[in-house]
Amino acid sequence: MCCVQCCSCAVMAGLYAGTPVSIITTLMGMPNMDFVVREARAVVDGQMAVVRLGTCGALRPPAVLGSLIIASKGAICIRRDPDAWTYRDGRPHYTVSAPVPADTQLAQLVVEAATEQVGVQAVVQGLNATADSFYSSQGRLGCHFEDGNEAINEQLLQLHAQLVSLEMETFHLLDLARCSRGSIKAAAFCIGAAERYSNRFITKELATERERQGGAAALTALTRCPLAAEIGADGRLRLNSNNGNGRNASSGSSSSTGSCSPPWSQAPLLPVDY
Repeated sequence: MCCVQCCSCAVMAGLYAGTPVSIITTLMGMPNMDFVVREARAVVDGQMAVVRLGTCGALRPPAVLGSLIIASKGAICIRRDPDAWTYRDGRPHYTVSAPVPADTQLAQLVVEAATEQVGVQAVVQGLNATADSFYSSQGRLGCHFEDGNEAINEQLLQLHAQLVSLEMETFHLLDLARCSRGSIKAAAFCIGAAERYSNRFITKELATERERQGGAAALTALTRCPLAAEIGADGRLRLNSNNGNGRNASSGSSSSTGSCSPPWSQAPLLPVDY
């Protein structure tokens, strides 16, 4: 295993079950996810598989502390709209996107690998919500700012019956994969670190255990994901029978692998945001 650090992102590349993989920390938020995925795409030859592993708030049961919460139904994006304060014309303070899907095959591989690690009772599937702020658009209240967010989480839960998790990265990973002209397969899951409905928080011991189990599940899913494609000169996907491309895993960030020069060549990517 080779480890390097640049631009505040730690990168580890090596073999998992004989398959080249990379693990990259993405730090927090959509801008950092954008940086990691686009930079990885620029240096990887062939199709990439990316799995995000991070932490999140569990929004309702059966998602509880320590659950591995998989965004198998994709993700929505919540953004604070500055124009609501500029014009004060009654428009909503927050905009909510339509869901963006995860890669169906890769998401199912994550479900299977996670179940092998923690058992079916600790695996929860559903829709993720990705916010553009740790505070306002996640419904955290305070007296110093006029956020207009008192009912935002309740409204989201009423609007989306399958909504189970809330964090700051998953939507952007899935959106980038959707716009990658088929060159990126992406899925994401998180450890339930806080129950937003009870205000309980995960213990250090359980968090450490789930990080190990979740990391193993992400890497296992990546090694099982077929990548039978390469990228043409026009940046578009070109199908063939060659299986030597990139697998990336992210734990609290995003990871990517590529076929440039070692250790990047033919490695899956795991992003993590710790």
